[in-house]
Amino acid sequence: MSARGIAKVVLALPGLAVGGTERHVATLACRLDRRRFEPILVCTSTGGPLEKALAGAGVPVHVLGFRGLTASPSRAVQRMFLAADVVRRFAAILRSARADVLHAFLPEACVLGAAAGRLAGTRAIVVSKRAMCDYKVEHPWYAFLENFANIAADAITVNSVAVQEDVQKKERFTGKKIRLVYNGTESPADPPWNRPGPPPEDIDAPPGAVLVTYVANLRDGKGHLCLVEAAREVLAECPAVLFLLVGREGKEAEEVRRRIREAGLEGKILLAGPRQDVSAILRATTVVAHPGEQEGFSNAILEAMALGLPVVAARAGGNPEAVDDGETGILFPAGDAAALARGIVGLLRDPARAREMGEAARQRVRDRFTTGGMVSNVERLYEDLLAGRPP
Repeated sequence: MSARGIAKVVLALPGLAVGGTERHVATLACRLDRRRFEPILVCTSTGGPLEKALAGAGVPVHVLGFRGLTASPSRAVQRMFLAADVVRRFAAILRSARADVLHAFLPEACVLGAAAGRLAGTRAIVVSKRAMCDYKVEHPWYAFLENFANIAADAITVNSVAVQEDVQKKERFTGKKIRLVYNGTESPADPPWNRPGPPPEDIDAPPGAVLVTYVANLRDGKGHLCLVEAAREVLAECPAVLFLLVGREGKEAEEVRRRIREAGLEGKILLAGPRQDVSAILRATTVVAHPGEQEGFSNAILEAMALGLPVVAARAGGNPEAVDDGETGILFPAGDAAALARGIVGLLRDPARAREMGEAARQRVRDRFTTGGMVSNVERLYEDLLAGRPP
């Protein structure tokens, strides 16, 4: 801790591409009370577009260039040596900064950060769990090593009760270290139903199109194929609908494009890629769909709710903790395309109900899921750990 009594906090994550966790960490770094905390950010792999916002807020960013662990026997040993070098350099940053708190997000940064924190003698180490544990099936190294990160950690944050229960069931050495900190977002001051406005000019939406938007990176567990299947039923009832898929194109993108072609829905389902203007897209949207099946606690759902939009979401992970079924949105059984279609069509056909749900959703965010509340809860955790109090 500095002579001024300000705690040095190192926030760590793999990279700064545009995604829910990345934006969450960037927001936390920019919003920590500078009278009590001085943030530094470490990317274990790469930087990204969010570096600019962090630089503008005076947050230093260190990039370590790790290329990830691998299950390939021919490369595993080499990657382990590289991981050891990254841990050494990470620990050097912690020592140089005289870090009081290390707070790591996502498996790679949690594993490398916890090891570096112990090597550097950092006073308080926090690892965050932000998704259901399904990803461990394809990442056996991290599934194994995260247990050691749990041993090294002084506290483990989770962003929903669903994640907490899943972690307690599928991971080891969590003990009494877990603290729940819900995600938060900002609610705009303008009335929620000054919409739908026009979409950004580069979105190829025909005149009169009714936007149904899904914001999520195209990867396993996000349910994009379920939405493509549901789209056929929605368009049969509401032909003016245009589906907009916003997010980075991962492993599932090729299959999503193939299914769109096979269904003859080109021009009715657009892949918009990652966007910095998600808020503008949502202001042009009528209904938000969210069929993700492995959500810890979706920032995209919160952001839609904050803008007064009704959300049709899979009953999975932390979604039921955000969406009050029938009051602030609609929950459907995960993977049930017909139920997803019914939810969307029902809201499109009943604008008054959609508006009522949207207004209730906006108020729910203001009452329970604000950015200020999230930051305050994290700051309280740091203060508890530095004072020797248990999480």
